[in-house]
Amino acid sequence: MIAKKELNQLLKNNFKLVAFDVDGTLITSDHIVTPRTLRAIKKAKDLGMKVTIATGRHYPSAIRLARKIQINAPLICCDGAFIRDIYSNDSIYHFLPREMAVDILRMTQSYENFSVQIFIKKGKIYSGQSYRGSYFIKSLRAPVKRTLKGYMNFLRDFVFIPVQNTGNIEGAIAALNESPVKIVVYGNERPEDLQDFIDRILARYGDKITVTSSIKNSIDILNGGISKAKGLSILAEKLGIRPDEIITIGDNFNDLEMLKYAGLGVAMGNAPEQVKNKADYVTDTNNHEGVAKFLEKLISVKIKQECVQYDRQNHIAVKREQNGISLDV
Repeated sequence: MIAKKELNQLLKNNFKLVAFDVDGTLITSDHIVTPRTLRAIKKAKDLGMKVTIATGRHYPSAIRLARKIQINAPLICCDGAFIRDIYSNDSIYHFLPREMAVDILRMTQSYENFSVQIFIKKGKIYSGQSYRGSYFIKSLRAPVKRTLKGYMNFLRDFVFIPVQNTGNIEGAIAALNESPVKIVVYGNERPEDLQDFIDRILARYGDKITVTSSIKNSIDILNGGISKAKGLSILAEKLGIRPDEIITIGDNFNDLEMLKYAGLGVAMGNAPEQVKNKADYVTDTNNHEGVAKFLEKLISVKIKQECVQYDRQNHIAVKREQNGISLDV
């Protein structure tokens, strides 16, 4: 991990793109992007940087925030399996083959009280009776006290989105008539059951699947080789940006690959120690303006660089003018 002095030196590099995780990173626990964070993002864009979101959320749950911060590069959703330009709607998908998805879903039936969400192109399939009801109850039981604004943001992002309720996992399998983008499996009260399930699917499919996690007692299953880092690499190639010109900011295990991929990987202060240890730098927590504080450091360095460059160019211009005068005499 780099020290503050080394960070200031590193920030002098020509970074061109910043990619933010959402939950636990860009937004507070109250589901709000603070005014300070919005100002910092705008200033970074004013200085010529591209900004985007790289999230495990599905597109319907991420688009409001993408518009809120006015991203100027394509949006990365579903842990890298779905990339969309929110202005042109041009999209790139990496699907989990349906046959494989169905087999994995059937394997969850060996465990009591497992549930699933299946991310498909235009929404979700839920194995329970009432997706909206379950998330409404979840919002009421949130460990943090939410403001009305934060509560409404949560409802917009997670409750008022397209979802098909199927009652159980067998119903979810029957409803799945296309290859999904991602499967989220929620474990029961025995963590060892979820670990056993992970071991079984990895033993069967190996590198044909990617297994990651962003929420306690749940896992995300994607096609093999897919990650936020993979999504970023596709995006970077399209934009003509090198990995060493990218900054990534995240807080959880599904951010690890993109933190390592980027020229500068920044972990949030609320991230697990395993994530912090893999990052180049650790900023403050999501509830204490961690993203804004880091961006302000970046902006300060960039402005100083521009001032130095301006002074240098002005000095050269003056010298040339002086030389020209002396030659005329």
